[in-house]
Parts: sequence; C-alpha cells; structure tokens
Amino acid sequence: MNSTSYDECVEQYNQAILSLWKPVFEDATKPNEKTNVEFKQFCFHVKQDESPIWFFGMNPSLLDSTNEFISQTTPPDKNLIEKLEKEQKYMHTEIQYFKRPIKFFKEEVKIPELRKPIFHDLYPVRHTNQKEFVKFLEDNDDFCNSLDKATKELIDGIMPEIIVIANAKASELMQKIFFGESESKGETLRPYKFNGKKTDMIFSSMLSGQRALDTYSRSRLAKEIIETWKDRNN
Repeated sequence: MNSTSYDECVEQYNQAILSLWKPVFEDATKPNEKTNVEFKQFCFHVKQDESPIWFFGMNPSLLDSTNEFISQTTPPDKNLIEKLEKEQKYMHTEIQYFKRPIKFFKEEVKIPELRKPIFHDLYPVRHTNQKEFVKFLEDNDDFCNSLDKATKELIDGIMPEIIVIANAKASELMQKIFFGESESKGETLRPYKFNGKKTDMIFSSMLSGQRALDTYSRSRLAKEIIETWKDRNN
C-alpha cells in the first residue's frame, strides 16, 4: 500500500464524513418513533501503520467510560476534533475489540506481514445496539448511501490486498456496496476488482463479544486468510 495514497484517501474520507455530519447527521438521528439512535459525535478513520490487510466492523460501540464530549451536539471545531481523534487512538490500544484481532493475527494467522491490520468501521456512527442501528440505517436511506459512498471511495483509492469483514450484517452490506447485491450463496471469499487492482474480501463474524466465532470457526477463518495470502503471493 502506498502511504501517500493512504494518507490522501483517509483525509478525503474524514473530510467527507465531517462535511456530512454538520448539515445532515443531527437531524437524521433526532430520537423519534422510528429510531432509538441518538446523536453522538462521529468517528474518523484514524491513520494507522501501513498494512496489506484491513479489518472491518459494523460501527463503533459506546463505552460506559466514554468522555462527555462524545455527546456534545454542537458541530465539531478543531479542539473537539482533536479530542475525538485522541479518544479513538486510546480505544485502539485498550479495547478488546481491537486487541483480540491483533492477537488472532499474531497467534493464529502467523504471517508477519499481517500481524497488525488497519481497522475501519463501515459506519462511523457510535451506537451499541445493532438492531436499533440497522433500523436507523433503513429509515435514513440518503444518509446511509452517503456513508456507503465515502467508504467505497476510500477502498477504491487504496485497494488493500485483503479485507476481513468481521460482522455478519456488515458482511451483507459490504457485498451490496461493492458487488451491487446482497449476500452471495454461502461464499466467504469474493475478489473485488477496480482499476486493474484486486482486493480479496473475506466475510465472517465477530472475533470478540457475545457473538464471537467459536474456536473451530476462528480456525477456519485463519486458514482462509493464510490461503488467500499465499495465493496472492505465489
């Protein structure tokens, strides 16, 4: 992955999210009879060390210890943006959701180049209850489509070698965004091609939490990642 390309694409993505947030997000998330998703400050894509593999989740959860500034409803200024970035960097080092995949790649995949994936959430909206969040997306089509477009442009610009989508619902939505359809018939690996490049997308479920993969499913995921990497590099 070219670091200049990565930096430029991340900056474009973050600016797209920021510009979308100011006029759209607060209205879209006002509590009403349709949704329980309340307004919280957005998540950037935090710049990370270069890696050929990305790790996708659905959307970030809110922790009990989350700082109060996350709940501010005013448009973010430079000071708030710096606080948001700092909070996300802290979460990347301290939260099990991030620590568990790193352990998985180190101890089960065991490929040096893949030991530290780049983390990205399909939707940068902080909410814990996925059922409520999916309902929110369904009730706000234009907003959802704008977020989909931002993520697709990010990936099209970078084209990582492998993306692991570690959430069943995110896997379904990613296939719709990148392949123009919902889930394929039981396929867990699909190649996405753009501008003469190819990204292998591996669809799975979570590595941590209540819906985490069991030992055997996790082993199968590790094997698929290993085989995909070998196929790309032979």
